[in-house]
Amino acid sequence: MTPFPCVNLQVTQMGERDMEKTLGFVPIALLVMAAAIYGLVFPFNALATAAGATFFGHAFWQVFLGGAVLFVIALMRGQLVSFRWTFLRAYVVVGAFGFGLPMALLTFVGPNLPSGIIPLVLALSPIFTYLVSILFRMDRLSLFGLVGMALGFAGVAVVLAPESALPGEGAISWFLLALITPILLAIANVSAALLRPPETTSLVMGSGFLLGAGLSLAPLMIGFGQFYVPQSVDLVLPTIGSAAVNGVFIILFAEIVRRYGPTFFAQFNYLAVVAALGWAFLFFGDEPSIYAVAALILMAAGVLVSELRHRHGGS
Repeated sequence: MTPFPCVNLQVTQMGERDMEKTLGFVPIALLVMAAAIYGLVFPFNALATAAGATFFGHAFWQVFLGGAVLFVIALMRGQLVSFRWTFLRAYVVVGAFGFGLPMALLTFVGPNLPSGIIPLVLALSPIFTYLVSILFRMDRLSLFGLVGMALGFAGVAVVLAPESALPGEGAISWFLLALITPILLAIANVSAALLRPPETTSLVMGSGFLLGAGLSLAPLMIGFGQFYVPQSVDLVLPTIGSAAVNGVFIILFAEIVRRYGPTFFAQFNYLAVVAALGWAFLFFGDEPSIYAVAALILMAAGVLVSELRHRHGGS
């Protein structure tokens, strides 16, 4: 079932060896930094949409510009961004599933949901990453993992409950559509560990991931007639802001996955939800509802319980 058995073994051994290290200051600090930075992408997306940006167009520009800037920085540092097949495969797969398609999807559903609800879909990424890791034999099914998944989905149920955080029946359909995002992110998290060539740097991979995301989005943007060039100030500023966020975040993403594995990185999504809610409050004055807070608590409890499987030998 696993197409990369050699890489699989390497990643599994790395995860067991570094398990205790993830509780240190550096991994936690990297995770918090990644979450705080990534949370900014949601208000930038909202500003771009309000200025008339198309969802495929805005998603393309923010990843393409971010990747292009990193490409130039890599060249200046003497690090050539390789386009050999092993590299290109990683760029396109991780770029498309981790950045291009999720960004387009969240930009698309964003105007139809409260800004405080959109980030909640990220909180399910660790659960789906755990499932995908099991499929690729990078993790094992356990009782703690199953309870963690149940708590995560209970959080979703709270959001979907009548008269909860969603304004009206139509919003439920948009929220369910947004739930495709954590599945895409889970595929990207695991792929970043499985497909990364060992002889490279996080700067090179970050540039490639974003350019790969742009490559996957270009046909969709053109095919749906959503191509545009940001020219007005209202469009240029959120586009540059989003590109900067993606550029910094992608390097942290590549480095955290390289050092500590995809399952550990996936937990950043809980912190990203908190960061996104905080940025939404600062930018737009949006206060999260009690249902959104309850959902986040359930989802966070889910990942904490799921992580107990490591302390109990995967039982």
